[in-house]
Amino acid sequence: MIDTTEQAAVVGGSLVAFAGDLPQSHREDIYLSTLYAQQATRAAVADGLVGDWFEYYRNTLKFIGWDVPPPAGLPATSTDTMGRQVIQQISRRLGESFSIPISLAMAALERNQAALDLFESSSLTQEVGVFQAIPCVANGPNKVELGLYHREFRLFRGAPRFLFAPEQVQESREQMTLLTFNTLYYAQFREKVKKAVLAQSLRAIRGLQI
Repeated sequence: MIDTTEQAAVVGGSLVAFAGDLPQSHREDIYLSTLYAQQATRAAVADGLVGDWFEYYRNTLKFIGWDVPPPAGLPATSTDTMGRQVIQQISRRLGESFSIPISLAMAALERNQAALDLFESSSLTQEVGVFQAIPCVANGPNKVELGLYHREFRLFRGAPRFLFAPEQVQESREQMTLLTFNTLYYAQFREKVKKAVLAQSLRAIRGLQI
């Protein structure tokens, strides 16, 4: 099963981080929903059915009960590593309550080679990459606010490393939205999502100690 005791995890091509003590059930719901949306989107991309990766991903989350507002495009922040750029974007748009947990998760990810390998291999296909960073903050007993940061990019050349490597991006598009996850409303979709993800595998989730 999923280790939901940690406050952050790599979930395929997403880095998810929680601020404070959220119930393990909330963490599992978010981990599984994120993985479900990734799997559905990547399968559709492989079948040539997707024009806009992030739009399909967001629509998949909506299909399982998430309310996902349209994202805003983000201007480039710096020539720092992608990992640092993610933290900068979240800090500027959402503030410290969201940037602190994702910063801690980034630091933990940089120290954990197995988790970093999973994240980068899940995100990158040759020179084209897609990933998300999702800091989560409790907003009452049954609601969680999530900052959903999404990045698509193309490298100058194929490389196995990108998150903490020197800047090597040829093209890049960053988007972000802030949404509220209602665990009570999601309850009607929980078993469907869990069964779909378990049918694939849970090897795409790895906890991070922060």
